[in-house]
Amino acid sequence: MITTLILRCGLVQKWDYDSCKKIPMRTSLIIFLCLYTDFLFGQSASMLMEEGLRFEKEFKLEEALKKYESVLKTEPNHLEALIHASRMTSNIAGHIEDKDARRKKLVVSENYSRRAIKINPGSADAHFSLVLTLALQSEVAVSPREKVKDAKLIREESEKIIELDPNYALGYFVLGKWHFEVSKFNWLERTACDLFFGGFPENVSMKEAKKNFDKAIALDPNQIIILYGQASILHYEGEGEKAIQILHRAISLPVREADDAFRKEKCEKLLKEIKK
Repeated sequence: MITTLILRCGLVQKWDYDSCKKIPMRTSLIIFLCLYTDFLFGQSASMLMEEGLRFEKEFKLEEALKKYESVLKTEPNHLEALIHASRMTSNIAGHIEDKDARRKKLVVSENYSRRAIKINPGSADAHFSLVLTLALQSEVAVSPREKVKDAKLIREESEKIIELDPNYALGYFVLGKWHFEVSKFNWLERTACDLFFGGFPENVSMKEAKKNFDKAIALDPNQIIILYGQASILHYEGEGEKAIQILHRAISLPVREADDAFRKEKCEKLLKEIKK
């Protein structure tokens, strides 16, 4: 920040009381103003983050994103702001109907998350923000090659999340969903695996999907998105009654995140499909 520049420019060789006594009054005033500016910037970033998090809790995604973007204008390497900006951007993108507009929004989200990972490669939250973006990109992939590429990255990132934090429930959820979706790849997507990525991924199975969903549920039993994922695989494997019980439970849970209302709608839709 500015005080660091003062030290580097040689205005103060050593930051102690003796050196301060030798500084001319005008220089002292400049240093004071710079220190005060540092304080205001720090205070402002902290306040903006608090406001952004408050908006998140109120499910006001656009307002929250604006606060995080404001933080990043003055502190471009603010890790928490980057992670939350990525999450808000991807959430907003997920509700955009136009696929081209959604892709453009997801490029912004990916940029935020990759910057966060670069700043702190050991942050499970930073890696998860990237996974969310990649998953949404996969939904609007324009070719089998692009979809397979996204799938490869999603597996790598979800395994990295679990490596960094073995108790990260959503890491297991993503890995479970990865096994579930890749197991259903059609012949064209499997061919793309062979052509561009040296073959179909090893150890892909519905059994692994169920194992990871079960682990995610054990760690966070009240996460609607995880319950929906578990019900989806049970329905796919013909265990409709078990899926129905899980979906009823998911629908009864309180909304914790902005997308939970939308996830409940998906649960209700799957419930109707099973009951047909």
